[in-house]
Amino acid sequence: MAELPTYKDLDQKRNFFSNGQKESFVIDTKTALDKWFKDVQDEEKQESGIDATAWIYRGMTEAKYKLLTSSQRLWISNEMSQWANKNYIEFISDLVDKANGNILINKVFKLYNYSRSDREFPILSLLQHYGAPTPLMDWTYNNNVAFFFATDGLKKKDEPKEKIDDYFSVYRINKRKYKSELLNIIDFIPKELYPDIKSFNDFGDNNGNPKSNGIFYISDFERKGESTGGTRPFGHLIIRTKKPLTSIYNQNIIPQEGLFIFNPFSQKTLEDIFNADLNKDGWNLALTPFDCFNIHKDLAEYLRRKIDVRFKINKGFIYPNLNDEARKIKESTLNGLI
Repeated sequence: MAELPTYKDLDQKRNFFSNGQKESFVIDTKTALDKWFKDVQDEEKQESGIDATAWIYRGMTEAKYKLLTSSQRLWISNEMSQWANKNYIEFISDLVDKANGNILINKVFKLYNYSRSDREFPILSLLQHYGAPTPLMDWTYNNNVAFFFATDGLKKKDEPKEKIDDYFSVYRINKRKYKSELLNIIDFIPKELYPDIKSFNDFGDNNGNPKSNGIFYISDFERKGESTGGTRPFGHLIIRTKKPLTSIYNQNIIPQEGLFIFNPFSQKTLEDIFNADLNKDGWNLALTPFDCFNIHKDLAEYLRRKIDVRFKINKGFIYPNLNDEARKIKESTLNGLI
């Protein structure tokens, strides 16, 4: 199997992110983490009064990994470009077609009154939630949720091979910075239509890679027109789409305040897409680098407990068990009768 691309050290990684030469790029001490934590929360508050969906975040337990989707990792590690009888986009389209033929999935979308043309990206969202390889990458509007995912299950190596192995990462994008460049899928094509996955072959190369730099995000928390500036955003999060795109059969996305970024490329990482120097042709060329914060793993337990104590962000909140919640409601009601 082929090895996935990684960063050999933090100095190499600096070149791909907007804060690469700033102190916030590497956080090694509790004092530095507390300052960074406060700065992130304050910046979030400043924007959220105008647009609660402006900032999005992603947490990862390893700083060395580049931002690839699960289908990219599968495609690259298995060297599928060498033996598959379909290109990458055709592979993704075939995945969706197979899901469409599944009896349960087909029934779900029929009951939601989704036509075949409306289903492709909601199906990808469903497959993403249940662990199938997809070209979607999980992000969240809530920085504390990203901090949870960056520290959950994190394991510190006794003898790391490289210094970068001692760090985990949090990524941050200010979507307001990219109006009309980083589009919501509902603004991608007019008249409430969604792009056909196969259509990405129409402006791609022979390997199924789009020649342009086009990507978009998928969210149930935004209305049509917000990503282009045509609709005024809200200062609070609510589900706003007429037809759910991400939350069908996935209620976890509500407490996680989640959304997805769709990457149609077979090998190009998200940080490469947001680097104008690497993209000479096509559209979305104004996508410039975003932020990355690399935090020493010795601080992971402190950060995990900090978000639990201050915001009650923990495993029970991120992965709610509604059976347990119903039992608590019953017991609380019965206790109130005494």
